[in-house]
Amino acid sequence: MHYKKLIEAHKAFYKGEHRAKNYDRYMLEQKNWKKWENPILPVDEIEKLFRFIRSWDRFFRGDSEVFKEIYEEINPIIKELKHERIEDVDFNEKLKATIRDVFDKVGDCTLIGRYESTDASKILHTILPKFFVMWDDNIKNWMVQGRNDGATYAFDFLPKVQGELAEAIETCMSERQLNREEAIKYIRQKTGWQTLAKLADEYNYTKYTIGYPSL
Repeated sequence: MHYKKLIEAHKAFYKGEHRAKNYDRYMLEQKNWKKWENPILPVDEIEKLFRFIRSWDRFFRGDSEVFKEIYEEINPIIKELKHERIEDVDFNEKLKATIRDVFDKVGDCTLIGRYESTDASKILHTILPKFFVMWDDNIKNWMVQGRNDGATYAFDFLPKVQGELAEAIETCMSERQLNREEAIKYIRQKTGWQTLAKLADEYNYTKYTIGYPSL
């Protein structure tokens, strides 16, 4: 992926998707990040998150009390990954297995036995926006042959996204004569300072879900 495609997709995403601002509103205005540092989450914070999720998926059936218990359980892992970035992390087998388990736990946040695969990725991204990448059914169909479990997300999808971001960074370094961190900063500056994990989703969504022709 050429870095200019990330920039193009970012512009197309905010122009073509009327729900795009919901993300910024939740992440920058509504979410109390300090409260998410505590393993015991207040229900009102969970409900704010779930309202954001439902603004994208009206069929989401997550239960606040169930998720509260899940978050307490996965919080030690969230703390371990707090400073990791998708573009830098070493996806070793141990880490991928950990991500698989966390993803499956979050996906099972309902009382009705429904596995929330797409929304698990959204929830995890809002918790660690530099690391986790969102997906949807169209993205899954194109990138991982429609599979939607935690193993696919951890062992196939995230490493594939990391590879695409590596290409974007390398093209920016080469064309603009920048070092790696300068290239990452340049891309983010040109896209409203979104994380590369968010930009990867905007690219995938614009390409595979919207079907933007030039991507």
